[in-house]
Amino acid sequence: MGIEASQYDFFGKWMLTAIILYGLWHILWHITKSNYPYRNGWYVLVLVVFVGMNYSLIYQSGLPFKFQPAVRSTFAVLLFLVVQYTLKTQQNNARLSLEKEQLQTENYKAQIQALHARIDPHFLFNSLNTLRSMVRQQHTKSEKFVMSLSDFYRQTLKHTENTSLQLSEELVVLQSYLFLMQSRNEEASLVKINIDKALHDLYLPTLALQTVVENCFKHNSMTSKNPLQIEISNIDGAYVEVKNNIQTKIGEEDRSGYGLELLRKRYELMKVSEGLIVQKTPDHFIVRLKLISS
Repeated sequence: MGIEASQYDFFGKWMLTAIILYGLWHILWHITKSNYPYRNGWYVLVLVVFVGMNYSLIYQSGLPFKFQPAVRSTFAVLLFLVVQYTLKTQQNNARLSLEKEQLQTENYKAQIQALHARIDPHFLFNSLNTLRSMVRQQHTKSEKFVMSLSDFYRQTLKHTENTSLQLSEELVVLQSYLFLMQSRNEEASLVKINIDKALHDLYLPTLALQTVVENCFKHNSMTSKNPLQIEISNIDGAYVEVKNNIQTKIGEEDRSGYGLELLRKRYELMKVSEGLIVQKTPDHFIVRLKLISS
């Protein structure tokens, strides 16, 4: 009977200790997360109450005060505080990291929108001038030009908020853009597209392909005698390559374009390594865009 009573007393103390520690954890965690004034004072108050409860309930309150139980109780409180402070610090760091990433994302979106706002009016102005000329000449492709211009802007506006776009849809936008550019520069540009249809379900950053091809037209001169030649193909099923011959405009600085730098940053935000690869030879400028599975 004495042994059973001793066991009952042992397990009873452990059960009571577990309940007290559980309550202590939640009380300290509530204080740690809150912005109570004099928070350190609350910690001290909880420590005193816990030591008192622990000593009076678990140990026989009638016995003389012993230093060892009080030390153990104090150590438990301090241990909980250290663990909770570490958890809160990790949560704060994770939150700050997420907020920083969201801020960067919004910043790059604003830069991309600003880039489109800067380029689009100029592109539209040239396209309307081309259309006027085609109408005056009663060009047979005038109606198709209008439809392509409308389709290009419709697709551009439709996908503005999307982070990525299927390759098949990228090619639809690109075809409309190419028709507009080649109508303005007949026989001055040659474009070859050879992409495996099995890759059409993969993704690129939205309008990435059109941005790269746009740079080809923007930074190179073209005539019927010396046409701009652009080749678009896939490399090992992992990249889409855009390759053009270099015919730098007179007075044009030798640069890859602001759009390419934004594309590189967009790949970084999507956690895609080596998303944009740029190569340059004496005769050709090559840009490779990494395909994304989803």
